[in-house]
Amino acid sequence: MKAAVLNSIPGVLEIEDIEIGEPGPREVLIRTSAAGVCHSDLHFMEGKYPFPCPAV
Repeated sequence: MKAAVLNSIPGVLEIEDIEIGEPGPREVLIRTSAAGVCHSDLHFMEGKYPFPCPAV
């Protein structure tokens, strides 16, 4: 599956192929056709909210 990944802070989102497991009990796998970036995502990318990388 393709994912936007933040590998470092500060950083930019990179589109990467990632492996995901099969859905477990009471889980579903959905196909996403589009996604957006929230303004708070930009704050994470700038390092204003500390969190471990990589982040999807």
